[in-house]
Amino acid sequence: MSGTAYLVCDYCYRHCRLKDKEVGFCGVRERSRDVIFTHNYGGLVAIAVDPVEKKPLYHFLPGTNTLSIAMFGCNLTCSFCQNYAISQKSWDSSAQRTYYTAREVVDLAREKQCPSISFTYSEPLVWQDYMIEVATLAKQEGLKTIMVSNGTFSEEALQRINPCIDAFNIDIKGDDAFYHGYCGGSGRPVWKALEQIAQSKAHLEVTTMVMEGVHTIEMITSMANNLFSAGIQVWHLSRYFPRYQEQRHETSEQYLEAVVKEVRSSHIPYVYPGNSSLDQNTYCPQCKALLIRRAWAFHDSSIDQSHCPVCGHHIYGTWL
Repeated sequence: MSGTAYLVCDYCYRHCRLKDKEVGFCGVRERSRDVIFTHNYGGLVAIAVDPVEKKPLYHFLPGTNTLSIAMFGCNLTCSFCQNYAISQKSWDSSAQRTYYTAREVVDLAREKQCPSISFTYSEPLVWQDYMIEVATLAKQEGLKTIMVSNGTFSEEALQRINPCIDAFNIDIKGDDAFYHGYCGGSGRPVWKALEQIAQSKAHLEVTTMVMEGVHTIEMITSMANNLFSAGIQVWHLSRYFPRYQEQRHETSEQYLEAVVKEVRSSHIPYVYPGNSSLDQNTYCPQCKALLIRRAWAFHDSSIDQSHCPVCGHHIYGTWL
């Protein structure tokens, strides 16, 4: 038996203090004697080839595919979770797994001609040991790495992960009342992580799923101001559709259009509607020239070495 009463898992902001044989809040991290391990290490519950725009990333290798992988688990309990079957603890028994080594994931990405690997769908923070192993090998072999996360990093986790990831998409879900009421968590570690990632070399885009009747224009405006102060340049505002335990009516196109219009009057240069038929093209913030025309079946870019070909303005992103 271990002589230590508690061991602390530092994978996320919760810092779960675990006794022997105790499992953390995420349902994935368990203590056994003097170690904390990740259940089903390498057991993928989802694997697919996606357009990188689906992450969503609009300013990172646009027009390319990415190999998307996920293990089980999450450290939040969002009532509207879009991927609850592979993230929430109550659905663990339904998750079918296929085990892949890091080498097998990297080889599959090359076989599928994907220039990047995305850690996505569930919450990669809770299986970050596997993510870091795959990402380290991927970068050694010239592939890019993408992490799609709720952003509730611990300081220790962010220091471990940041050097391994080329591009992040981080969810910022709402104000602190929204996190407490709908997510079973806190937004404070997310804002802190956003500020640190924005100051690093990594590419960063942010996503908010807009729930009509919950996300008010005032809340979104306040978030826009905070995101601008944090240095965020790309913000995706996506329509909510009912999933999991949250069955309120889907967000209307009209409401999302009003929200996007309001945010585009802020100083964030690139604001995009998601899950929507609204205009998702990229325009130069300075001269308003059309730079990227988007559709799922068509992609066309006129960006010239990170600059607008009309006025020369620098365009944030990683371009082919």
